Amino acid sequence: MKTPVLKITNLEKRYKHQVALESTNLELYQGEICAIIGKNGAGKSTLFKMIAEETFPTKGEITLFGEPYGKHNARERMGVMIETNVFFDNFNAAQNLEYYRLQRGIPEKAIIGKVLNRIGLAEHQRKKFSEYSLGMKQRLSLALALLSSPDFLLLDEPINGLDVEGMVEMRQLFLKLNQEHQITILISSHILSELQSIATRFVFLNKGKVIQDLSRKKLLGMSQQFILLRVNDAKKACFILENNFVDINYKVLASQQLEIYNYIADRQKINRLLNEGNVDILEMTVKSKNLEEYFLGLVGGNNNVESH
Repeated sequence: MKTPVLKITNLEKRYKHQVALESTNLELYQGEICAIIGKNGAGKSTLFKMIAEETFPTKGEITLFGEPYGKHNARERMGVMIETNVFFDNFNAAQNLEYYRLQRGIPEKAIIGKVLNRIGLAEHQRKKFSEYSLGMKQRLSLALALLSSPDFLLLDEPINGLDVEGMVEMRQLFLKLNQEHQITILISSHILSELQSIATRFVFLNKGKVIQDLSRKKLLGMSQQFILLRVNDAKKACFILENNFVDINYKVLASQQLEIYNYIADRQKINRLLNEGNVDILEMTVKSKNLEEYFLGLVGGNNNVESH
C-alpha cells in the first residue's frame, strides 16, 4: 500500500468563535497535481498555512511522507510558496537564494545554479531583484521553494497578478516539475481556467468543509454535455428517470431543475416518459460546463474566481 505524500485527518482550525476549517480529510499521492478550489474565506489559505506549519490546527492530524506533523526530515521534502517572499532589492537572484540557502543550512551551493536553470532565470541571475518584472519575481519565489530539492510543492495563488504570458510560463513550469521531476503539487488559484489546464484532481472547499473531491477524468465527464431539465415536479421526474434508466447520472438543483449527465442522445425518450408520467417540461436544453461553472453550481453565488 502506497504511503501518501500528504495525509490530513479530521483537521480543524478555530479562531475564538469562528470556524476556519472543519473536519477536513485529504490524502495526496505521488505524482498528483491537486487543485484546492473555493471562494474567498472558504479555508484554502488556512489549510495551506497549517500544512506549511505557519499556524497550528485546533484538532486533527497532518502527516508528510508518513511522518508526524513537525518532523524536520519530512518538512525538508516540502517546498512552500504561500505569500510573497522577502527578497533584497539590491541583491540579484543568485545572491538572494544564497542568503536563504545559508539561513536554511542547505549544504549544496551548486543547487542555486540548478534551480535558476530549472525555472528559466539563469540568464537573469545577475540582474537586481528591483529590476525584475512581476513574472520574474514569481519565478524567484518558486526557485526559493525548490531550493531544498523538494518532492512536494505547496503553492497558494502562485500566478496571482501575472499577465496571460506570465501565467502560461508558470503553467508550463508546474507541468515540467511534475512530469519530468515527479514533484507532487498542491495548488490553489482564483483563476480556475489555469487549474483546469494542469490539475489531475480537484478538491472543492466551501465554508471550511470539503464538499467534493473529483479526479480529472470524472470532472471532465461531468463538464461535458449535459441536459438541463426544468419541470413542474422534480421529485416525480426523478422517480420516473430512475425507474427507466438504471444507471442514470443526475443532480437535482434548486427551482425544480435537474442536470442529467448521461443519456444525452435519449432526450426524446426522456421527454416522452415525463409527459406520460404527467410531468410538465418547462425547459430541456443541452449545455456544457467549464470548471468555473461547475464550481458555481456547487456553491452558488459570487464565486470570487476568474476565468481567462
